[in-house]
This record gives sequence, structure tokens and C-alpha cells, in this order.
Amino acid sequence: MIDVVVIVFFILSIIVSIKYKFVQFKAIKQTKKILADKKDRSVYQTFMVSLASHIGTGNIVGISTALIYGGAGSLFWMWTFAITTSIFSLIENTLAQIYNKKIDGEYRGGSSYYISDGVKNKVLAIIFAIFLVLSNTIFFQPLQVNTISETLKITFGIDKKIILIILITFTVIVIFGGTKRIVKFSEFIVPIMSLGYMVVTGAIILMNIKLMPNIIIKIFREAFSIKSIIGGGFSSCLLVGIRRSLFTHEAGLGTMPTISAMSTPKKPIDQGFVQTVGVYFDTLVLCSLTGFVLLMYDIDLNLYEGCDLIIDVFNQILGVFGKYASVFFLLSFALATVVSEYYLGESNLIYLTKYKKNKLSILLYKLLFICGIIIGVVLKTKDIWNIVDSGMVLLGLSNLYAMYKLRKDFNAELEKFYSDIL
Repeated sequence: MIDVVVIVFFILSIIVSIKYKFVQFKAIKQTKKILADKKDRSVYQTFMVSLASHIGTGNIVGISTALIYGGAGSLFWMWTFAITTSIFSLIENTLAQIYNKKIDGEYRGGSSYYISDGVKNKVLAIIFAIFLVLSNTIFFQPLQVNTISETLKITFGIDKKIILIILITFTVIVIFGGTKRIVKFSEFIVPIMSLGYMVVTGAIILMNIKLMPNIIIKIFREAFSIKSIIGGGFSSCLLVGIRRSLFTHEAGLGTMPTISAMSTPKKPIDQGFVQTVGVYFDTLVLCSLTGFVLLMYDIDLNLYEGCDLIIDVFNQILGVFGKYASVFFLLSFALATVVSEYYLGESNLIYLTKYKKNKLSILLYKLLFICGIIIGVVLKTKDIWNIVDSGMVLLGLSNLYAMYKLRKDFNAELEKFYSDIL
């Protein structure tokens, strides 16, 4: 079922991209203009929060597991899938702006809101909101927590019970502190972790630049080899690549619109372009850096599960510094995502409680969020990926339907965009 859905997702993304003449490629140029405007401070802040969600363990552990189970060729399919599905990011985040609402002095919105107010399907909106609440507590969040848990255990030998106490304490202090604290944390940590990761991985690649031609050849050879097709490995390579790509950037799943609704851009489509750049930066830049570094040495990938591969490779290349640098990146990427996921789930909970912060429902949500932390600490990485894939299917199908039904709203914003630049 999951394999069929991701293939359909891929085919539809190609069809829609062709229909709109790959307008998503204009995102980088437009985003430069939007972020350069100091009056659009909220757009920048929202971009940082969304990057905190985008730039999570999917960029590191997601790549390592893709290479472990799908081989080097899976990286090619991650790139391809990100390029085509970025059109969904442009559409869904534009719709988030069209249908957002001001609640208790803060802008809230997302897929549940535009399904309810735009599609006029309140039942589906409620179902989707429930899916998102579950995704950001017990479907997606456990992977981030598992990365933190395994990293601390492997590196420092910390007992899982102690790790659990540390994570719950962090959650209560930072995450449960409200939207402003979440935004401040994201603004602080995202630039540091993303730029730092680019510098370290970029330096490793430059130090081993002679190996890059062979790595590129290996990626393309494994993505299209006849042996892979005959042996069924092609399907594995393709499916693993697009599954991990979808989890990494989440374009089309309807998760990012919740964050986009926070912003107050001049035009709804501006937010769509900004979030589209997030997809490119997330998969084409950060995921590629991780993949290139991991493929530089002839390592038996089958001996690893996920974050242990990252720690070992960085340690082999850069020694003690590499070991602790990988630990910092794994922890910061995971924590940033956990923080943003809380906001995503809470916004959809508020939708379910008719736009009001019901104390009992918020308390229950917090308890569910903590349950997700417990699942992440207790279960193994491979088991958690199965939960993640199930969550993506539930979200993707609902959101694709909503985007199709609201295509006229997006078309209207696109026409305004073209008329402004002519």
C-alpha cells in the first residue's frame, strides 16, 4: 500500500509540474527578493521554524538509512522526487495563506483549515487534523527522539532512563513554553546547525574532491543498472529513495502549511515560494552533502542501523573532532524538529477544539507528545521507520485531494504573480 501511494505521488508530481511549466524553479529568485525585504520579518521567522522542521534527522539518519537499504542510487531518486514534488509545496503553502485565521493574537492555519473552509469538507478536515496531531506526537516525532537517544547512548553510554528524563525536561521548559519560545529557539539554533553542517561536510568533500567523480558515477550507475532492474533492486532503490525524500522535505503531505500560516507576507504565493526553497535546501543541498560524505569510503553499510553510521564515518574522517561534531549535528537537528513538530500538532489540535485553547485538550496533547518521546527512546530505528511511512500515507492522500479541489484558488494567485512580474 505504501509503495503504491508513493509511486502515485511521484507520477502526479511530474504531471502537475508539467502543467504549471515547472514554476517552482522560480522560487529561489523570488525568495531572495522576499527575504531581502526587512518589512517581511515574519516570513523570515516562519522560514526558520519551517527549516527547523525540514532540517531534521531525515537529512542525516534518513540518508544513512536510504543508503543502507537502497544503495547509492537511492540518492538520485531523492533528488528527482524533491524537484518534482516541490510544486506541491508551492501549492499547499500558498493555500495556507489564503485560508489562515487570527486566533488569540496569533495566525493559525494549515491543511485542516483550507480543507474545512475551502473544500467545505469538515469531516475530512477533522480526520486530517487528527492525522497531523498523531503524526507530530507518535508517528514522526519518535524518529527524532530515537536519534537523540541512540546518539547519546552510542557516544556517551548514557542509560536510556536518564535520556528520557533529560528529553522530558527539555520538552517542558522549551517546547511547552509557547509559540514565542519555539520561534526564538528555532531562530537561534537553525542558522548555527545548518551553516555549521555545510561547513564541516563541505570541508570533508573538498579534502577528498578526487573521489567525487567516482561517487557521482556510482550513484547514477546504481540508480539505472540493468542488474538492479532484473534483480528487483531497482524498485528497492527507487522506493527507498522517494520514501526518504518525502519524509525529509514533506512536500505535499500538508505538514508545512501549518507553519506557513504563521506568516504575514505581502502575497500568499510569496510564502509558497519561500517554502519551496526549503525543499531544495533540505534535499538537494543538505541531503547531498550527507550522502557524498557517507559514500567516500568503502564501508559495509549493512553493519549499521542509522545514526551509528554517521558517527563512525565522521570519526574515521576527522577523528575525535568528527565524532563530537556528528553528535552535535545529530542532536541539534533532532531537537529543532521536535520543537517545530509540537507547534504543528498544537495548531491542528486548536482546529479540532473549534479554534480555542481548551486546557484539557492541551493537557492530553502534551501527554501524547510525551508518549511519542517514550516510543522514540524504547523502539529500534527500523521499527520507527515503519511507523513514519504509515503516517505519510495517511497525510499524503488527504492533502492531494484538497490541493486538487482548491486548484482554482492557487491558479488565481499564480495569475496575479505573473501579472505583477510582466
